[in-house]
Amino acid sequence: MLPLLRRLLDDDPTAPRLTWYAADHATSGERIELSARVLATWVAKTANLLEEEFEVGPGSVVALDLPTHWRTPVFQLAAWSAGAAVRHGADGPADVLVSSSPETLRRSTVQDRIAVSLAPLATSFGTDLPPGVLDYARVVTGYGDTHVALAEAAPDDPALETPPLTHGRLLPEAQTLGADWPAGVRLLTDAGPGDVVRGPLAAWARTGSVVLTPDLDALAERVVGSERTTALLRTRLAS
Repeated sequence: MLPLLRRLLDDDPTAPRLTWYAADHATSGERIELSARVLATWVAKTANLLEEEFEVGPGSVVALDLPTHWRTPVFQLAAWSAGAAVRHGADGPADVLVSSSPETLRRSTVQDRIAVSLAPLATSFGTDLPPGVLDYARVVTGYGDTHVALAEAAPDDPALETPPLTHGRLLPEAQTLGADWPAGVRLLTDAGPGDVVRGPLAAWARTGSVVLTPDLDALAERVVGSERTTALLRTRLAS
């Protein structure tokens, strides 16, 4: 297990660590909250899937073609738990491609592909998939709730392509970027996949939590107030 997840579990396994609001929350009411224990379980199941199905480990590259969504940091943490490197976007060579786009999955030349539904409580991708594409929602619950890496990443092994970071630098970089936030920070942010280190990781490094949404301006003031956030990280221009 990643030291970051272990720290959150040791601090309080039941405390909210990741709260998700869909862009259309005002009409759909879509809100998902993960405690430290639930977050760690999703990460463990996903890491086990990556290892057991695709032999992901140190030296592997997992390409994530996912938007701002609660499943995105789960896949990022899972890839790092397995010792792999994360690339954001579908371009370029990769050992595994993870995407929510049927078109991207069809045209990709990556052999090992995972289709991820972003629908709440999805039990399948919900559309015909190209041959050989694994349907994440159909299979992920069958993997183990705990994860022990088959091979540990070395500190100098690549963890993130952009910005370039090694496994040994992920947590120190997050600690530096979140140094001005209070311990236990509750961060409200629209951080996309490429902002994971200065967003979610930085908050979790402060033993804090994250309220994540793709559209900060769409959240009503009463919703923001009810979450009792203590810091804001806006990565997109206000509309």
